[in-house]
Amino acid sequence: MNWTEPEGPKEEISYYDHTICETPLGRMIIEWSSWKRNPNYDLSVRNLDNWLGAFCELEEAKEFAKQYLVKKHEELSEFLGIL
Repeated sequence: MNWTEPEGPKEEISYYDHTICETPLGRMIIEWSSWKRNPNYDLSVRNLDNWLGAFCELEEAKEFAKQYLVKKHEELSEFLGIL
């Protein structure tokens, strides 16, 4: 997955530090508050307005995002009779 480099807040994207990955299901975004000593990394799919969870580490959130997409691929393949 191709995540953007971490960026600071941008008014039209996020009011928090964030990284973005464009996917077939929509824009995935991980957001966190860098001013906190131990920030949570919140993962969501913006186009679906779907919050997926909070994680202790950025890499953990990225791995969950990947597994989420793999699961959706499997579900769609089964639904379409591809498997």
